[in-house]
Parts: sequence; structure tokens; C-alpha cells
Amino acid sequence: MAIKNIVAMPVSQRPLTKIMIKKLRDCHEKQSNGNGLPCLQEDLKGSLAALYKRGLVDTKMQDVNGKRLLCIVVTEAGENYLKSLDNK
Repeated sequence: MAIKNIVAMPVSQRPLTKIMIKKLRDCHEKQSNGNGLPCLQEDLKGSLAALYKRGLVDTKMQDVNGKRLLCIVVTEAGENYLKSLDNK
């Protein structure tokens, strides 16, 4: 019996909530300003896991005021998502 290649269908994801979009925008603004203040886990509380699983944010270790902190960065996919919202 021959085994056929099975094409995996993407799992449908629920759309982002208004709160998730706001937190993603806020984090992107913080990141874009270049004022040296990174987006932290506390900034995305409640939305971090959903945004991370969708690939819209990622984590990175950074030195902030002499401390190594786990910071959140908006990915290229996250930036493209925000641009697509602005184009609607």
C-alpha cells in the first residue's frame, strides 16, 4: 500500500481581539521610537502567548539599565499585520 503525501492545512486562528491589537501597536510604537525603552512581558500581559504563537512578537535578551531583561520585539510578520490593518 502506497502512502500519499498529506498536505497539512493551516489551523484557522481566531482574529485578534481589540486589546491584542492595541498592545501590539503599543509595543511597536515603543520599539520604533528608539527611546531605549523596550517592550517587556508586563506590557503584553494577557496577550503575549497569543501574539507569540501567531509569530507576531518574539523575545530577546537585552541589557536595560545594567540588568538583563527578557524583552518583546514585534516581528516582521507583526509589522505587516499592523500595516494591513492600516490599509483597511
